[in-house]
Amino acid sequence: MADDKTFPTTTRQLSVSLPTERTNVCVGADTYSIVLKGTDTDDKFSFMDMLIPPGGGPMPHAHECEEMFYVMEVEVAVFCHDRRTLATTGSAVNIPGWAPHVFHNLSTVPARLFCVVAAAGLEREFLEIGPRVATRTTPPPPVSSEKKAEMKKKMPEIAKRYNARILPPDTFNHLMSKEELKLVAAADGE
Repeated sequence: MADDKTFPTTTRQLSVSLPTERTNVCVGADTYSIVLKGTDTDDKFSFMDMLIPPGGGPMPHAHECEEMFYVMEVEVAVFCHDRRTLATTGSAVNIPGWAPHVFHNLSTVPARLFCVVAAAGLEREFLEIGPRVATRTTPPPPVSSEKKAEMKKKMPEIAKRYNARILPPDTFNHLMSKEELKLVAAADGE
């Protein structure tokens, strides 16, 4: 047995996340289950299980943290800088910090992604933005057009507090067909 003095030590404890104990939050049409929070990892990273319905995906944005997601089910179209990439089941995607990006589920069935962000913080932004729901598959509650407009006005300031920026909604439209744009608008309730 090696001498204990040769091993690094930590005061951090093991983190275990059970499905029944997770917080599930809706951001737009998407439902994100926060598997590991920054408070579980000393803010080194956070981990989310993302359910993206047909047409779903975030608003175009950029943030300081690195984002990596792994496509578990179906596929998503990823738009980063001025490039479009199809990430099929089993694909891993890394979005560099501050890269302008968005992804959309352009299929007819829900997609599932596992997402890691480093450093943590994006999960706190989501918790500030969206309502909580019971499970990772619970659809978002209906939101009035007034409430949606109010949140869209608040989004740039909320994002800024988390070292992120909201980009114009049409940032990547030139990389999508008219049919795809209609699908995305429908998921957004427009």
